[in-house]
Amino acid sequence: MTLTEQFQTLPKLLKVREVADFTGTHERTVRRWIRDGRLAAVEHPSGLRVPRRSLWRFLGLDFGLSA
Repeated sequence: MTLTEQFQTLPKLLKVREVADFTGTHERTVRRWIRDGRLAAVEHPSGLRVPRRSLWRFLGLDFGLSA
C-alpha cells in the first residue's frame, strides 16, 4: 500500500488511540505531543481528535495530499 493509499484510508479525524497505533507509540505519548503543541488536535464531543492532515504534517509526510 502506498503512502497516498494509506492517507486516503485513514478517517479524517483520528482518535488518540488510532494515532498511537499508527505511530507505534503509547496514547500518553500522543497526548504529550498534543499538549506540547507539536501535533494539532480538535475537541470532539467524544474526546480529542487528530485531523489526518495534522498527523501527516507531524510525520513529515505532507506533500500535497488532499484532506
